[in-house]
Amino acid sequence: MKAFSLFIFLLLSFLSSSAQVNQLILRKNGVAQKRYSEGSVITIRTKLGLKYSGTIYLIQNDSIYFSDAGIHKNDIVAVFKHSGAKERIIPFSKEAFLYANAGIPLFTAGLVISGQPFVSSLIAGITLVYAPIIFYNIKTPDHQWQQALPHW
Repeated sequence: MKAFSLFIFLLLSFLSSSAQVNQLILRKNGVAQKRYSEGSVITIRTKLGLKYSGTIYLIQNDSIYFSDAGIHKNDIVAVFKHSGAKERIIPFSKEAFLYANAGIPLFTAGLVISGQPFVSSLIAGITLVYAPIIFYNIKTPDHQWQQALPHW
């Protein structure tokens, strides 16, 4: 009975235990703005003006380690942070967008005259106009440097 209760006690103690997670907390005026942990993607600028970007491999002893370099927290000047400014959804002027949309029926008509099926011609015309807009909006938005010191 003692062995069984010891086994249950050890089993429950292993299941309920958890480790402390290393985190880099970006603070501005004492307020936590963003938290980074191991596995997070971060871009920082150092006192020497070097820019490091990548996935955090390890946070230990007040340092951030990437796959190829380690940087102490006192060497960090700025952290690259999302600006919150809105971007244009359409990467060109309204007139150019209207002309491109006017080209869809012309492109479709040309393909239909050449013997292509109407539905596939229409899909090709729409793809030709809207694919650049979709690819433009997939890219990561512009960021700006926020002056903030890391805090462990």
